[in-house]
Amino acid sequence: MIEIAVCDDDVNELDTTAEILHEIFKSRNLECNIKSFLSASELLKSTKKIDIGILDIAMNEINGIKLGRKLKEKFPQVILIYTTSYEEYCMQAINDVHAFSFLCKPLDRQKLYEQIGQALNMMPDDTLEKQFYKVTDSRNKQYVSIKLKLQDILYFEYIKRQRRVAIVLAEETYEYECVFETLVKEMEQYDFAVNCRGYLVNLCHIAKIKGYVLYLDNGQELPIAQKRMEGFRLKINTFLQSNL
Repeated sequence: MIEIAVCDDDVNELDTTAEILHEIFKSRNLECNIKSFLSASELLKSTKKIDIGILDIAMNEINGIKLGRKLKEKFPQVILIYTTSYEEYCMQAINDVHAFSFLCKPLDRQKLYEQIGQALNMMPDDTLEKQFYKVTDSRNKQYVSIKLKLQDILYFEYIKRQRRVAIVLAEETYEYECVFETLVKEMEQYDFAVNCRGYLVNLCHIAKIKGYVLYLDNGQELPIAQKRMEGFRLKINTFLQSNL
């Protein structure tokens, strides 16, 4: 579960930011817990875990920059996004607390969407989870929904005859109804790529490529379509460079 804290002493701005965040995570089908705070002291007193903080800079009592410094001391890995109506504060935020980014008010939904996407790419893989619905496991047990960590998924496989998708983990395989093309578009931003028709593989589980075969870190082998080889290798190289 991704923990997000939003802090702004303007209740309208606070509600608007939280609303946009809910839309963003719903569109990405990712689980999150969004908490809103009207003061820095309230946030500091109540927060035991935080992955992303969205902080207004110009707050009374404790401003966003001082709050960010305190959060960095308590949660060194927190990703901080600042909001402000005064651009002159932005450089101070970057220099003082190594802000991930800043956004000018009124918030632009698309810009916040882009910043959240970049923040998610920087987060540890064990934080990201996805909810799947109407799922069946390998023992034919059915679930209304299950939540899986993205790092645990080796690959997805489209089962054409059943019009279902298999979610393949190291020690379990689930199936659920899904439009495969929609899944591909949704998962590409989380370092999944199509290696051949009907397969969507998690790039972090690829041990090596030899010829037109992918070798996964659990010993499984998957084919690579010849027409996809060039583009797939490019995605692998981009993935490796971004994770050095």
